[in-house]
Amino acid sequence: MPGARRKRKATTEARLLGLASWILSQSGPVGRARIFEAFPDDYGGKLDAAERKFTRDKDALRRLGFNLETEPLGREEGQVGYFIDARSCALPAIDFTPDEAALLWTAGTSALRFSTHPLQDDLESALRKLVAGARGLPPRAAAAEELVPEAQPSQEKTLGKLIDAWERRKRLRVGYWRVATGEVVEREIDVYGWASRRGEWIFVGWCHLREAVRIFYLSRVRTLAVNGKRPQDPDYEVSGDFDIRRWSRQEIWDYDVHPPRPATVHFRGTLARIARQLLPSAQVTTGADNDRVACLEVRNLRGLVRQALAWGPDAELTEPAEGRAMAREILASIEDWRAP
Repeated sequence: MPGARRKRKATTEARLLGLASWILSQSGPVGRARIFEAFPDDYGGKLDAAERKFTRDKDALRRLGFNLETEPLGREEGQVGYFIDARSCALPAIDFTPDEAALLWTAGTSALRFSTHPLQDDLESALRKLVAGARGLPPRAAAAEELVPEAQPSQEKTLGKLIDAWERRKRLRVGYWRVATGEVVEREIDVYGWASRRGEWIFVGWCHLREAVRIFYLSRVRTLAVNGKRPQDPDYEVSGDFDIRRWSRQEIWDYDVHPPRPATVHFRGTLARIARQLLPSAQVTTGADNDRVACLEVRNLRGLVRQALAWGPDAELTEPAEGRAMAREILASIEDWRAP
């Protein structure tokens, strides 16, 4: 079960952090015998099995960033001792430029207010530290209400209602938050399928407002009501050729916003080597200086523009001209937002 795997991983990490904390608290290097004695639940049983587990744990600690070092112990123990220099675990001070701080604050507050992530409390704490220590943030960044999560129903409860409606083929009426304007729009939807994509729940169905099949994010649902009329009778049917996998694997530039149109993205530097992974549906050719030129058809040009901007300066949307104009518009809006 996926949930069981997540739980086991979290327990392992907590155990490793406990081990690192104990080693850090010792006055000097400690041998395996003392470590095994301090953690009998982890290293009890046969000695060879305990040593194999400790070997794996040492590697895991180093992957977590702890500089686990060794030095010979006295003859009476006949082995090496392990220690962690506390200074080696401290991160250097981070000095963000005003642009970097503004970008981090924007991304962080958006994630905090409009998603339900298990690390939400940690993100809020990090943002408060950023507000306190960074230079160049806009005045409204210090407002307490900026770090208050957007009120929304429990996703677990909402997902349960959605699945029940899908199983009975009952129409939904949802209040759906529109990112572009910030307004909540009422929509009637016949749900065809649902899935988890990149850690977020999505559902797909016939939108009576748009009169077309559309994809929706559960995190943007503010209200959800199931048609209560004739509860035993389905309101719609799902076509036999509908495949939710087509939508759960869909990229943002594949959304049906407009008819297909050609687009070209120029990749340079380190992104050139992974151009085919970034745009798997594109035809990629090699240009001068081993740059890559990716040509593809998109149904949501603005989505591709936003993604290209997120990839950074090594990705440039060269065609169509309308897309370049969109990029300038988005960058200008960010600059206006940062202006005092």
